Amino acid sequence: MADNLTLEAFLSLLDGAESVVKGDNLSERREFLEYSVSEEKRESVQHAQDSAEDLESCHDCSGCFSRQSYALPILNPQPLLMFVAPFPEGFTILSDGGRDYFNKWLMAMGLKRSDIALTTLIKCPVKEFRKEYADVCRKHLKSEMERLKPRAMVLLGSSTAEYMLRRSSDFSLFRGRRFSINSIPVFCTYSPEDLVKDRSLRAPIWEDLQLISAFLKENEEK
Repeated sequence: MADNLTLEAFLSLLDGAESVVKGDNLSERREFLEYSVSEEKRESVQHAQDSAEDLESCHDCSGCFSRQSYALPILNPQPLLMFVAPFPEGFTILSDGGRDYFNKWLMAMGLKRSDIALTTLIKCPVKEFRKEYADVCRKHLKSEMERLKPRAMVLLGSSTAEYMLRRSSDFSLFRGRRFSINSIPVFCTYSPEDLVKDRSLRAPIWEDLQLISAFLKENEEK
């Protein structure tokens, strides 16, 4: 259980994002979009753009009918954490409110944008999660996992967790545990979009982030 002081500090970070969720998101968006222009980064951006071109011509399921543009993921090579959301929120991976909460998560964990990857299971901005969409797009996520080689993965939301872990269960049973996919350690927590809809999830999310942070610290010390 998180101690009260660290939990309160985390909640204050999220409270600071409330004005952003309500529309004042310029500073948070600027923070999220900063990146270095190293050669490795250029290659990563180019690969994401090449993948976007391939995906924009995909018509393997009905999810393509809702696609107007492909939301570019963050694909930093060998990230400490690879976050997987269920599907894009329109033209971006996360909504404005979800992105601002996500930034606060990274700050609370002491992570920079260059430390993480952020992608989706379903690549088109569909209105709801469907297995038929995920079945088509899973190969793209698998390719990203193999290329980026993340130290660990974080599945965001119940739909992503149930599909990727191949089991249907109360989401509370996914949380607080470590799984494995293709030898990659996997953790589960709520999506930032869940938090936008229900702020009571702040405390359980903090518990999940503490578990993930402890794993990263443990591996750094090995």
